[in-house]
Amino acid sequence: MKGLQTKYKALIGLLLFYLPFHLFLSPDYWDDAQFAQILGEYQNDLFQYTLTRYLNWSSRITIELALPFLTTWPAFVWKVLNLLMIALLYFDLVWMLERLFGLREKKTYLLTAVLLCAFPFSIMAQTGWIATTTNYLWVVSLGLYVINRMLKAGLFEERLSKGEILCAALSVIYCASFESMAAILFLIETGLLVYSRKTGKKCPAVVWICMGLTALFLLYILGCPGNRLRPVSDAGDWMPEYFELTFLDKLRMGILSSYMHFVSMPSPVFFIFNLVLYLMWRGETAGKRLLAALPVLTDVAWTGWFLANYLLGWRAFTYQTPTPLPEQWTERVEQGLLLLTVVIWFAVVLYTMFTRTRCGWPAAVVLLLACIPEVAVGITPTVVASILRTMIYLYMALILLTVMMMEGGEERRPVFAGRFLWLCMGMGIFLNACQISRHILLYG
Repeated sequence: MKGLQTKYKALIGLLLFYLPFHLFLSPDYWDDAQFAQILGEYQNDLFQYTLTRYLNWSSRITIELALPFLTTWPAFVWKVLNLLMIALLYFDLVWMLERLFGLREKKTYLLTAVLLCAFPFSIMAQTGWIATTTNYLWVVSLGLYVINRMLKAGLFEERLSKGEILCAALSVIYCASFESMAAILFLIETGLLVYSRKTGKKCPAVVWICMGLTALFLLYILGCPGNRLRPVSDAGDWMPEYFELTFLDKLRMGILSSYMHFVSMPSPVFFIFNLVLYLMWRGETAGKRLLAALPVLTDVAWTGWFLANYLLGWRAFTYQTPTPLPEQWTERVEQGLLLLTVVIWFAVVLYTMFTRTRCGWPAAVVLLLACIPEVAVGITPTVVASILRTMIYLYMALILLTVMMMEGGEERRPVFAGRFLWLCMGMGIFLNACQISRHILLYG
């Protein structure tokens, strides 16, 4: 251990945190149990299984081909692969911090690992451990790997090995079957292509290969009959009012569901991000400090409001979702104030990124790209069921930006503020451990 770099010590700590939970959890309930039996329903005919799913349910072909095998093989196979995906996610974030934000300090690696330990991992079991992680954690890990390889070749003009190109292509084949990741990859690939044209440089082969594969998956997704039929059945299960909603109503559902996830139950990662945002303005005028404090103050205020609702018996103590068609004036006022809070949050975050950090544009792009999946799921009737696990995109963006601001604004923080931040991260890890343990005790 003494001979290892801090980067790898932090990784070992991260894996040691998640290892005990993986030893005890049981991936054999809800969707996991269904996928374990599904091939038997088709007499082990993979073609008929895939065709039926495509026509009636989903275009996520590579993910859904993996699920029947992962759910029937011994559980330790998925557990080992899942721990490796967590390790890959750590290296993805570290690479972006090193290359996009220029951070290579020891604290960079430690903070990244600690915040990943504070990430509410129990949301990765919402439909069953295997079904949720393969659709979200694995997609994000492999998607970020593809993005990093394309940026390495296209933006930083570094040569990739044949192995890296092959791994990037295989990763695209897996993660681009997920709709929102395919859209994110295509936007980044298009941006790199435009960058190459404007700079007069040759676009790297890995970008062309990944773009071609992504385009094929997008065509596959757009032509999928199941993607058009599924909203009808999902609306009956989750949101009968769906077909009465306008596009703006659906957008409102996506935005509010995302923000209410952060505040209806305390989210340590979100709170730490908002607190660091405020500390970036230490030493400025009282007006600017008050403006910078709005995200953390509204975070605490809304969490207090939902807690009061629970104590008064108006709401259950769980993640809250907005009413699709609010009729009572109290619901309309609440949703209006929540929307105003979100607008203020984005304004303060973007203003801080561009005025208090050296990485305004990369930070803004990371944040806005991470919002695409939340907006996408918000315009579907499964928003109340799917928004919880979809939040992994925003969580990874918040972790990146938190580490960037903590490292870049360290000189502005008093000693007690730094200690308080570490205390909050420790409490976040403890809360995450409690949530995972509770889920294992209740469901497996």
